[in-house]
Amino acid sequence: MRRIFEALGVPNLFAEVTADALVYANLRCIDSHGVSRGLDYVVGIKLGEINPRPVIRVVRETNSSVLLDGDRGLGPPVANELVERVIEKVGSTGVAIGAARNLRDVGALGYYVSKVTRAGYIGAAVANAKARVSVPGVASPIVGTNPIAVGIPSRKRTVLLDMALSVASYGKILSHAARGERIPEGWALNKYGKPTTSPEEAVEGYLLPIGGYKGLALAMIVDILAGPVIGGPVSLEITGRGPYTQGGLLVLAIDPALFRKLEEVEEAIENYARLVKSLPRDPNTEVIIPGERATKCVEERSQRGIPLDDETFSRLAKIAEELGISVTELTSPIPNV
Repeated sequence: MRRIFEALGVPNLFAEVTADALVYANLRCIDSHGVSRGLDYVVGIKLGEINPRPVIRVVRETNSSVLLDGDRGLGPPVANELVERVIEKVGSTGVAIGAARNLRDVGALGYYVSKVTRAGYIGAAVANAKARVSVPGVASPIVGTNPIAVGIPSRKRTVLLDMALSVASYGKILSHAARGERIPEGWALNKYGKPTTSPEEAVEGYLLPIGGYKGLALAMIVDILAGPVIGGPVSLEITGRGPYTQGGLLVLAIDPALFRKLEEVEEAIENYARLVKSLPRDPNTEVIIPGERATKCVEERSQRGIPLDDETFSRLAKIAEELGISVTELTSPIPNV
């Protein structure tokens, strides 16, 4: 992916962080935001809707906050700079918040929140996206999947929530379509606002929010935070032909030392995990702490490799060949540099 982006004129450091964000998602079994999403970025660059060489600009800044303009650039480099600035500020202020607007899709929010937690801080992020979510009976999108992510630092376990506010992400719908699989009931509506299990009808229609109207309300709140509050568009105002569209992004960092020592937080988290896992339950039912499944996936895929569906690999190979990157290179180990 790095080689592909560089061949499209993306600066080396921007290409590196974009590829890293995509592989992060694949390693955690968030395949909808991995390599396949990166290939959509390629489409956006070719269409001229994504700026491969953005000039990231500070719009407004205080000791504890910063607002960036992403110059229509690839989302990961803009979001990464935002996170770096927020982490730099939180060390002296205890709480810091940053926002970015005029950028394209940032990928998995957990990538950025995990950077905050690795620095020893509590992290949270919200973003809005092009409207694709509706409710039964409404033949129009209302809000985007508008994801949220929250991470709590701990050297003993990964505690990280990263989820879209739709029952399934748009990327998952596309993944099912690529594999020729039906989607489960309760994921989507067709263009007439009726339930469907066809991924093709879902692509033409709308996704369903988690928790019905409560999920829709939460998505609206994210829409307002990542739109009007920072001067970005709301989901219904976001334009673009591909799934790489984005409205705005907010990232929050909190120093847990404001409340107690990090060691005490870590021990309390372990006690919490032991408590919930000790509850009486069916032997076939497991209580999962946010982040556990992703951690397990990282372990497995780090050993076995990252699987790509045939369509994604075919697209990857075709784009690589068009840019003069041999397919042999794609299937060969890349040495650490």
